[in-house]
Amino acid sequence: MMKSGRLTQIIVTVSFLVMLAAPHIMEFAVGRASTASVEKRAMAKRPDSHLILESFSDYAGQFEKYYNDSFGLRDSLIRWNNLLRLWIFDESPVRGVRLGREGWLFYANEWALEDYENVMPYKPEELASIRKLVEERRAWLEQRGIKFFVMVAPDKHTIYGEFLPPAIHKIGKESRVDQVVKDLESHPGIEFIDPREALFRAKPSQRLYHRTDTHWNDYGAFVGYSELMERIALYFPNVRKLSLDDYTVSVSEEEGGDLAGMLSLSDRIKEERITLVPRFIPRAVDGARPYPDPVDTAEYPGRNMVVKETRDPRLPKALIFRDSFSWPLIPFLAESFQSVVFVWTFDFLPDLIEREKPDLVILECVGRYINALARENPAEVEADLALTERRP
Repeated sequence: MMKSGRLTQIIVTVSFLVMLAAPHIMEFAVGRASTASVEKRAMAKRPDSHLILESFSDYAGQFEKYYNDSFGLRDSLIRWNNLLRLWIFDESPVRGVRLGREGWLFYANEWALEDYENVMPYKPEELASIRKLVEERRAWLEQRGIKFFVMVAPDKHTIYGEFLPPAIHKIGKESRVDQVVKDLESHPGIEFIDPREALFRAKPSQRLYHRTDTHWNDYGAFVGYSELMERIALYFPNVRKLSLDDYTVSVSEEEGGDLAGMLSLSDRIKEERITLVPRFIPRAVDGARPYPDPVDTAEYPGRNMVVKETRDPRLPKALIFRDSFSWPLIPFLAESFQSVVFVWTFDFLPDLIEREKPDLVILECVGRYINALARENPAEVEADLALTERRP
């Protein structure tokens, strides 16, 4: 019995030591661990050894960050931890992802859920500032014969709040989007497109957002596209408006979306992906521009400017300032205009507008980024408007 007990102790001790040593053995045997791309950040690099002599404390701090990002089995250990917490304890291992009902995942960073609870209302002066900034953009564009449209794409929890965790519920009466809509409605010159009502009407027909992703799917995006084009057509009757009859709805099981990716489990958590497949031969092709992308894609990888062209002179030209919710909109909007330039920024860029000379400018943002409307306009916009006012 004594020998058996001692053997058990030895086995446990050796197993424990092997577990401690395994990551280091893997690191030296295989090299630097592959890093989960879902972290969406640059991984720390090994610091230069010369830094030891200059500042050992700085070297130690940088090396610790490097080691935390690169030790062996890092990604595997993260995945095992996430699986354990998700499927055994039914809790999200990542702060930015909340587990909803019936397999739905919700984004919780950037104050998204606090925004849903309506606990961050705008003050009257903030609403007045937004109205002033939007009006300045509209007026500056109209001086150049360009029409301005603003569309706010609803967050997933706005349309599918019934699948949120029970602890999350509305506290305030109005959302920030509600406040902005109500305020801008009193100024009919501002074309503000709010597709929430249309999306609610479409809910019984088809799922509109991905269960494992923050974004709307093709069907939901098409509802938003239709609302936008209805408004645009009031000013540009010749614009090409697509209908759902132009598409076939396709459903396929694929890897999970960005929220599943944030859990490092996109291969385990599947998405029933709903896409719209055109029944026509798309006319839009990739285009190019002689000017550089105004977005620094080295700092913001994946945010490249997108240019689409049908080259149909009967159609207007559009310039769109946007965020990631425009990705599924691009194939639809590309078919509707002579050319469309999509720039991933909320900055109002007069130089780009002057070079592109579009017939209309669209600002698209998701609801949690409604503060995009509060972004200051360049000084030249105010200067141009002031100069116009002084003219007899």
